[in-house]
Amino acid sequence: MISAAVDLETFIRSEIGRQDRCDLHVFGGPTVSIDARALAVLSSILGDIVSSTARIYPRAAIAFDVVWSCDRQGQCVVEFSIPSTHSTSGTAHTEAIGSKQRLGFEQSNAGMIHCEMSDCGARIIIPARYIASRHAMEDWAAADPLKDRSVLVVEDQLLIALDLETLLLEHGAAAVRLCGSVEDALRSIKMERPDIAILDVNLGCSTSFPVAFELQRLGVPLIFATGYGNEVDVPPALRSIPLVAKPYCLQTIRQGLLSTSTVHA
Repeated sequence: MISAAVDLETFIRSEIGRQDRCDLHVFGGPTVSIDARALAVLSSILGDIVSSTARIYPRAAIAFDVVWSCDRQGQCVVEFSIPSTHSTSGTAHTEAIGSKQRLGFEQSNAGMIHCEMSDCGARIIIPARYIASRHAMEDWAAADPLKDRSVLVVEDQLLIALDLETLLLEHGAAAVRLCGSVEDALRSIKMERPDIAILDVNLGCSTSFPVAFELQRLGVPLIFATGYGNEVDVPPALRSIPLVAKPYCLQTIRQGLLSTSTVHA
């Protein structure tokens, strides 16, 4: 079941509006809803942006210009800028920025929201898995390679595999089978042919290429995933298989599956 979502603009206005001495100028962006699972962290980050700025300007009213957009990876990027009418205090400003950068790094590692501070404001990056864009969802609904499909996931890192399983089930997959090794995956395929498959290229000391060859022989649509960029030595017979970057992103998974020539009707 997909978690409840909250309109991004409404949430930002509400959170900033609760802060003392804050003035918010919203220039807007696309219609975006935020998954409820991300709201607590986003609320904390917005509060810290305000408190960090307040330390820089202890006696002045705080003003922010806010705009957001969605990039090609499906992430939502929210830009908070401080109007140039404010003057900065070098030492306090540097200390506030340093503290905020550490906070953003910790939250990024937690798989939630990344925040970057600069001398002109803040930049919040919300991962695609916590975004529901009305227009994007309408486009995907017309041709969704995940809907009602059984998915084989070959991933040797259990926590990442479980996270991906949740993501796929929440967005239409009928069933997900997790395998952490080539042997497990081949046994699973022999027992039941999946509709589609997502294979991490590197599985410890081995690769998922034997699984890909078997799936290719059976005509199963599949994509590779890697955390090593495009520098992956894929056998020539498998080079037509789409390669997506990790961490896993719903939009790139769907695009990868749609680009395979054997996606089921």
